[in-house]
Amino acid sequence: MSFSENLRRARKTKGLSQEELAALLGVSRQAVSKWEQGTVYPETEKLKTISNNLNVSLDYLLDNEKVENESWYGKKS
Repeated sequence: MSFSENLRRARKTKGLSQEELAALLGVSRQAVSKWEQGTVYPETEKLKTISNNLNVSLDYLLDNEKVENESWYGKKS
């Protein structure tokens, strides 16, 4: 899975709209939309904030491979 797919999935799992996530991150809804479309990527500093707000690891967000065992999804070590 790509970053954009992982972000969209984590956001939806958390029950947030693009607008709600944008408000939590201090960005526009359009920014979140572009991240989820894969047209642009967030700044490096935003990745940790995204990870914290969605309660997923950076590895999960950035992993381009399909996770075989997603039992760790949503957990932090």
